[in-house]
Amino acid sequence: MNFKHMMAAVLTSVTLLSSFPTVQSSALFVPKDAVASVTVDGVTSYYYNDASSGGAQTMWNTAVSGTSATVILYQDWVSSYGTRLGEGAGFIYDGVILVPSGHEITIDLNGCSINRNLEFAIANGEVIHVENGATLNITDMNATSGKSGSITGGNSLDGAGGIYVETGGTVNLWGGNIEQNQTIGSGGGVLLVGEGSTLSMSGGSILNNSAEQCGGAVALSGGTFKFVTGQISGNHAQSGGGVYAQAGKVELSGGTIEQNTAVHGGGVLVNNSAELTLKGKLVIQSNIASGESRMGGGILAMCDSPIQIGGKPMILNNSADSIQSNLVFWQDSDTQSDLSCYVQNLNTNAEAKIGVSLSGKTKEVMFAPAWTGPDCFICDAMDYTLENREGNLILHRTSSYFSLIGNKAMILIIITGLLVILAVIAILVLIFRKTKPEEETEE
Repeated sequence: MNFKHMMAAVLTSVTLLSSFPTVQSSALFVPKDAVASVTVDGVTSYYYNDASSGGAQTMWNTAVSGTSATVILYQDWVSSYGTRLGEGAGFIYDGVILVPSGHEITIDLNGCSINRNLEFAIANGEVIHVENGATLNITDMNATSGKSGSITGGNSLDGAGGIYVETGGTVNLWGGNIEQNQTIGSGGGVLLVGEGSTLSMSGGSILNNSAEQCGGAVALSGGTFKFVTGQISGNHAQSGGGVYAQAGKVELSGGTIEQNTAVHGGGVLVNNSAELTLKGKLVIQSNIASGESRMGGGILAMCDSPIQIGGKPMILNNSADSIQSNLVFWQDSDTQSDLSCYVQNLNTNAEAKIGVSLSGKTKEVMFAPAWTGPDCFICDAMDYTLENREGNLILHRTSSYFSLIGNKAMILIIITGLLVILAVIAILVLIFRKTKPEEETEE
């Protein structure tokens, strides 16, 4: 190769390298022993665990110095300040990572963990706090290697275990895990508080979090939760093992919600003014409602607004006390709701499969408009019937004596009763046979 061709090759290589975005370029040439980097205004800085660099704490304080920043982790960030992950402008409530109002910060977990490492619940025990008007993006560029990063170790007395989102705050989960956080309150993984707060999940997972009250994975007292892709699994709460909404909007259009547990609403519970939409290729399966007064293994719908269903969601194989319990409608009123219907059709695909039943004092549920038949729906027990009435699909209780055979607990009771009766008959027969010969001898 002559000198001219060599120079052309060098220039081409330089051009290709300069064409990478700053964050990707910094990730390719990570200095040895760096714990994290932050890119603010196109300038990337690296941080180390030594006095002169300041480690992850100084890195995060640098991240909040600009209105937009990208953070990449190269090592686990574990609390080394007692219960604190750091101090300074980038932290709040004695060591909680802060995303301040007016800022947008992207965290690439890069296969690493942010671990608050709390063994006992404390006030403001969340890992990250997102203020009103702030945006937090979470991704994991290293997930394809088989090691996924996580936000973990939160343990709160009064709110979110993992991420607390104020009114007007936004969290976008694109990758990584929010896992093994807990709270004595609500929102083991994420808590959305008030109107305008948003959690959009289009990747990643929310796993094995717990709340003693509501929402093992996600709890809403307002705002919007959008679930497009990803996984919500292994979470636990008293109400809404996976997702709980007291108000706001829950839009489930994909991903999987499975193996969550609660007394009420093993997978999802929507209450009061909350709005629920089910569509796309959403899968809700293998969730369990267990305990006293258990209801709704898959979804417990206690909301005032009609549920919107479209696409081809699959809501099957959820249970309450080993009995099929998928989409359960609950109403605590002696009269039928004033609503024209409980379920509205958003162009539901015939391939959708949803188990349905009633609970509480709910008498009937109307599916409208233009449901062509019960093809998409499966009655969870034999005492429910789906029928067309004046162009609408109606789910109602038959209250038939023979419907008892659809109830496993009732089957057990009936079998036990029959066995007791047979045992009594057998004892009487033996007594009769024993006394009869004695009477004949006396004669």
